[in-house]
Amino acid sequence: MVVGRLWTALGPGILLAAASIGASHLVFSPQAGAAYGYQLLWLVVVSHLFKYPAFEFGPRYAAATGNHLLDGYARVPGPKNWALIVFLLGTLVQGIGVLAAVVGIAGSVLSTWTDWLGMAPMSLILIVVVVYLLLAGGFRWLDHLNKIMMATLACATALAFVSIIPEISAVEAGRHLMVPTLPAGSIVLVAAILSWMPTGIDVSVWHSFWTIEKMTTLAEADSGASRPSASERLKTALLDMRVGYALSLCTGLMFVIMGAVHLTGQGGDLKGIKFAEALSTAYTAYFGRWMYHVFMLTAFFAMFSTAYTVIDGFSRSFAECCATLRTGVSTHESRQRLYRVLSSAHRCWQVSFSSLWRIL
Repeated sequence: MVVGRLWTALGPGILLAAASIGASHLVFSPQAGAAYGYQLLWLVVVSHLFKYPAFEFGPRYAAATGNHLLDGYARVPGPKNWALIVFLLGTLVQGIGVLAAVVGIAGSVLSTWTDWLGMAPMSLILIVVVVYLLLAGGFRWLDHLNKIMMATLACATALAFVSIIPEISAVEAGRHLMVPTLPAGSIVLVAAILSWMPTGIDVSVWHSFWTIEKMTTLAEADSGASRPSASERLKTALLDMRVGYALSLCTGLMFVIMGAVHLTGQGGDLKGIKFAEALSTAYTAYFGRWMYHVFMLTAFFAMFSTAYTVIDGFSRSFAECCATLRTGVSTHESRQRLYRVLSSAHRCWQVSFSSLWRIL
């Protein structure tokens, strides 16, 4: 019963993990291990610790006030709505590029795994699927499906990691986990990991949206029960967030170590999704061919869940920012209509830009 209640309560934090465990974990982390061994383990920890306050503030604000962070941005002192305008401009700039990248990587993983079609047509199929899931199922499907994908990802990653424990140099790994070092030639990779691990800080705004949705869903499910107090809502929201954040941290560390054990010296030879493919084939020596499919399914879930949450997050950001800036579209029905339009617009943008991305 305790596990069941926890599973029901979890949601926004798992969506945070889904948005986080993408290219930074699947590509940058094994690349760091392949090129520099255990030397950048500390960076995974630092990037999570450094950004933790920003990511905690999203669910904390939503649980405490019942409002999303954009409502708070509207109250920032200074010229009217300047913080909202800056956020909207940043969202517009990132929207096309980030979405094209995550969907492109997801399409590459699926194309490599199935050996069917290419990255661009596979990406188009995934976009259609994601848009349908968002428009047909809304937050409930987003919540349930991502919990299933993240549970599968966590179990499969742990299974793959267990196989290499005897080969891990615990002393060296522990030293580099605690003592920062900056290997020669690593500055570009270090900058990429610091920027994108666990994910962009603007996801804290999305987290506040998801927290409000989750509180509404739980309230509807427990309509006959007494309403939880503000402190109880806050406790649940923070527990949920920390579970997702810990999942992102542990996954990042495991992928660096797996890259160090299996791919040392291959950092310059492997690009993009080829890191995941190389890791998957390394495990077939331990478990047989079936492990290749498990690992590639894990990689696909990592990227598909990221694409799923990112399209939802950007759509909500656009819709809520416009609704907050313009009182004429502030009703729930208008926000939902704008959200649907923006979700479909993302699909058109992806079709236009996916051909520009060559992940392989």
